Amino acid sequence: MRRGGTDRAAGMIFMLLAACDGADNSTATNDTGDSTAATHPTVESTTYLGPFAGEGAGLHADNVTRHVIAFYGTDLGFTYQHGAELQILFGDSWAIESYAPIEASTGSRFDDGFGTIELPAGFDPARITPATIPPIRLGQNPGTTEMSAIDPGHAMDLGKTPMAGFSNGTREFALFNIGKPQGCTMDAECSNGLTCATTLGYFGSRYSQPESGTIGCRDGTPGCTSDTMVDAADQPVPSSGLCTDPTSVLRDGPVSNLLSPIGIRVLIGVRATATPKRYGDIHEWLTNKFMNVTTRTVEDFDPVRAAGGAQQNYRPAQGAGGNRRVFLWGRPGFIGVAKNGRSLPMYFAYTDMPAGPGHAWTFNYYTGSVNGAARFSPHEKDAQPLDLDARRSGVQPEEIHDIANQMSVAWVEPLGKWVMFYGGGLTRLPTAVLKQCGVLELFVGAECTDVNMGNGAVRMRTADDPWGPWTPPQDVIEGGAPADGPLGQYGPGGALRHAACTDPTCAPHSDMFAYHTDEYGFFYSANIIEQWIRPAGNGVDILWNASTWDPYRVVLLRTHIRK
Repeated sequence: MRRGGTDRAAGMIFMLLAACDGADNSTATNDTGDSTAATHPTVESTTYLGPFAGEGAGLHADNVTRHVIAFYGTDLGFTYQHGAELQILFGDSWAIESYAPIEASTGSRFDDGFGTIELPAGFDPARITPATIPPIRLGQNPGTTEMSAIDPGHAMDLGKTPMAGFSNGTREFALFNIGKPQGCTMDAECSNGLTCATTLGYFGSRYSQPESGTIGCRDGTPGCTSDTMVDAADQPVPSSGLCTDPTSVLRDGPVSNLLSPIGIRVLIGVRATATPKRYGDIHEWLTNKFMNVTTRTVEDFDPVRAAGGAQQNYRPAQGAGGNRRVFLWGRPGFIGVAKNGRSLPMYFAYTDMPAGPGHAWTFNYYTGSVNGAARFSPHEKDAQPLDLDARRSGVQPEEIHDIANQMSVAWVEPLGKWVMFYGGGLTRLPTAVLKQCGVLELFVGAECTDVNMGNGAVRMRTADDPWGPWTPPQDVIEGGAPADGPLGQYGPGGALRHAACTDPTCAPHSDMFAYHTDEYGFFYSANIIEQWIRPAGNGVDILWNASTWDPYRVVLLRTHIRK
């Protein structure tokens, strides 16, 4: 049933740490194997428009008039509207090409940038061309060349990033992944229904140390610190471990760097009105299923109607009604290993729209549907994976792709559908520290050789309701295989760097110390710009941005989807 149509890399986290010991049920084909496939929206074309933030992108006049901003590149770029401005939250941001985190004045304890684009009356995204990409006014510390860095009261150094933002019309909110687990000696010390696994230790810094990275590992692994907690005298607490989700699909496998049942602390904060770089009133959410999270607001959602199969208003929240909600979609990681049975299912939850500081953050988790009626529980342990339709579409195991990366989900009114963009690629070029698979090794450890890299495509799924069932995936844009040479997006005029592409129009190389000599680009962190969706011809045009790794920047694209 259709609803709402009537009313409407993760950076380079832990790169300097040694690696210790998921997957999306996706196919590389647009053949759904479903007899109703003709009714599904279809990707018709995607155009790379050009650099949006970073190398090659134009700077806003406010960033060059008095003090030229020290800014080279960034990633992510999650968007939402607040008032008459498009707000953009970036990930790890560099002041110079060879890598220096922004905001040296705070010791680079914070390195995630932000920016805005004005949305004046009459602004038409259909008129955006490669020559007319709107410049982003980057946050800049007054009287300096420093780019402002987001500060939620917790260190946000390398690998810690914003994951999503939204507005209630008067105040702004954001979610941050700080990559930190929770230490424990007993179940009572774990929130949100998680339990204490005292057989787990860590690499890197303690979970209680805000700076640097903390990687879970099993006791006995070489280099693993087995006791996670210390007492008042800074002495290890025996038999202390980490909080884990006993219902996680990853609970029975090895503990990989970012693919495990360990709960990760996600912060939710309210943006200061006078100082936009700062967030306060922080709520800490210990979660495994939603450690990779994205959000959208909706105007009118009633779970009672959902249980009865009635229609909802999925348009972005604008009014002040009591049924305004925040929708959340999550996964327990970014990269999976389907070959080893370690996939990355997707989950859904919602919460009431917060009025401002002091909001009681309670989540309602989707637990499945009965005869088409959605059910919810206040307990994350009851959350059930969404139907991604892979089995019913006849997908074979060797066709499953593992690269999920970040997700972006938006209600597309002209289609009467929820649209999800996700996926992309990753690099497995070895480095001096990560000798087996390079950056990929950070996410899945020794299992990196079993990861299906696919064709580096950003993919699309659609659904009538936010919990699905979701259609089988279609390629939105193909990153390609670096081994095939400088073709497609790796060739002249493309978005991705390839060492063998020498034409002046080839994507440039970011000369960063940790990059391999033959470093190549890949798409990740697809973000649908909800406010720039417009009907077009036989369907709809979606403007969206994505990160490219090399060059280290955010690019803008336009995709036409046919009804």
